[in-house]
Amino acid sequence: MKISRIFVMIFGISIPIYILYLFYFREDIEFLLTWLPSDWGYNSVIIWTSANVVAPILYCFGWLYFNFILAKRFASTFELMQETSSMISAHYILFYGVCALAMLVSFLIPILTPIVGILAFSSLAFNLSTRKSNWEDFDKKKKSWVKVFIFIVDIPVIFCSILVIPEIISISVTFFLAFMNVMIEPLYTSIRALGVALPIGNFILLYQNATQSSNVGKRLDLSGKKNLNIAMVEILIAASFIFLEYRLVPTSTGYQFFQYLYYIGIIFWILSFIANIVQGRNKKGTFNQEGVPPQSPLSLVMYGIFWVATMVFGNKTLVIDEWVRYLVVSLGGFIFIAIFLLIFIGHPDIEDT
Repeated sequence: MKISRIFVMIFGISIPIYILYLFYFREDIEFLLTWLPSDWGYNSVIIWTSANVVAPILYCFGWLYFNFILAKRFASTFELMQETSSMISAHYILFYGVCALAMLVSFLIPILTPIVGILAFSSLAFNLSTRKSNWEDFDKKKKSWVKVFIFIVDIPVIFCSILVIPEIISISVTFFLAFMNVMIEPLYTSIRALGVALPIGNFILLYQNATQSSNVGKRLDLSGKKNLNIAMVEILIAASFIFLEYRLVPTSTGYQFFQYLYYIGIIFWILSFIANIVQGRNKKGTFNQEGVPPQSPLSLVMYGIFWVATMVFGNKTLVIDEWVRYLVVSLGGFIFIAIFLLIFIGHPDIEDT
């Protein structure tokens, strides 16, 4: 089984567990429904049960359903992100993936869950209605009945979503700020270490591919033993920098010297960027014959965010407002998600279920 498929399977199982954790096991989260009249809200057994008991069950089913019917497409998207992302090296996908994971866990999954639930039940009802014939073959009357059936199936999840959405938005924002307040320092320590390790590994890979004339101007080889060795080097470098970051005393001379070592990442980042241009990775068109999306101004933004995150806002000697750090992580996460959706929706080689 491919790693991407294992990742999708783990992710698909983890989200429902995470939803159950938020609704059932976090003592600080309870939908009191204070925006409703007192007789309708917390004091109503039916409404309280719908928001705090029924809703998470429906939402878990929604996430499981989408993961089941789109598992192969999700896995193919991750594989294509690694293989065809010319907007930024596949090595840097790890950085943006970490940012995206932070955004998903702390903000996006809770706030998108009601929408996912409604779409899942709509999709289920539609698939049940069209399992024996195509939608295009239905006449106007049958299509109307299908729409009515979809609405009826959606009533429970729509009702639960109306109850929880006002509070889930507030909870998501609060959870995001609390999560970032706890995780921002270890997150940035890891990002700074990646800021050195990934450019070095990427430059090595570019150099090795450049020595093979048949690969010049083509998509980089992102598989095999050679890349496993490079990954081990990256892990070793990143682990060493994380260890020294916590081991050295910030006021010591050794720590001050250690900070200059982070500029190694900038040097290799610049060399890799130049090497990408020299190797002809700037392509025109939506997708070229190798399936590589075009180089665009977004690539400069992505490299810039990576550099700023790893070299400036991660520097403990600088005084940076926390909201700026939150902004950098959020931008990195949204860029990863945007590229994922771009490939998920529009790539010509994407595999369906």
